[in-house]
Amino acid sequence: MAQVRQTKTEQRIREALVSLLAERGFDSITVSDLTRRAGIHRGTFYAHYVDKYDLLERQINAVYRNLADILEGDAEKPGNSAGEMGAGSRDFIPYGRVLGALSYIRENYPLIAALTANGTDQRLYERAKQLLGGLVERGAALAGTKLDFGGVPETYGREMMLAGVTSVIWLWIKNGCPEEPRVIANIIWKNKSRSLEECVLS
Repeated sequence: MAQVRQTKTEQRIREALVSLLAERGFDSITVSDLTRRAGIHRGTFYAHYVDKYDLLERQINAVYRNLADILEGDAEKPGNSAGEMGAGSRDFIPYGRVLGALSYIRENYPLIAALTANGTDQRLYERAKQLLGGLVERGAALAGTKLDFGGVPETYGREMMLAGVTSVIWLWIKNGCPEEPRVIANIIWKNKSRSLEECVLS
């Protein structure tokens, strides 16, 4: 019973944070603002969080863990499952997992928009990029292959590869996630291997 009360209290605090972030910037929010909005005492807040920075960081961490669970899936199966777009054992950013992550983002858009300042805060962006990088590298290792960036130094090649995918997702968040997750997953899938020259019509 105590655990249920704790979960409900944390949910109220999270909802207060989300609503206040939607109204104003994080810097202008106080613990008093959060407790008033959540309808709790300051002592109750401090029983759960050290301060507002701890609250924000823990919400970001929770979203990151959920995305990691979705994207990493079965670590022994780097490719797509049958029936997904472009299924193949060498697809290290699997379509089905990307679609799952996009669906999670859209279902939790108010929280993610608040935590990312509508896609402008880079903390989750950088962590999502690292997550995708780990997924690709793990898939390559499991397949017994190495990443090849066509002569581009690995640091830069890796950044170009991962930033392209992550930037599409973040633009979608900035725009309010208007398209269905499958539309964005298809855009990522179709364009993740296209070069700049291929994007220019002759």
